[in-house]
Amino acid sequence: MSETLDMRPEPKAEKVSDLRENFKKGIFLISMLLLLVATFQLYFSIERIIEIWFEHQYIPIFRAIYNFLVLIASLYIIKLYIVKR
Repeated sequence: MSETLDMRPEPKAEKVSDLRENFKKGIFLISMLLLLVATFQLYFSIERIIEIWFEHQYIPIFRAIYNFLVLIASLYIIKLYIVKR
């Protein structure tokens, strides 16, 4: 008889809360995936812009500057993430 008492159905509020949390996690995951795709597209678009706008001999210089800025921004974001933990 005590086993049947332990197998009570979850209250409706808990089910709705779990569903809401799963929905929020799903939306967050989709948003992060879209952000990743957009970031890669932006990176390669800027690479292409550098090829179009600048003279052939200056392209490596501007690519180096651009990649350095991307590196600095990435390290800053990683630092914020590690410090936050």
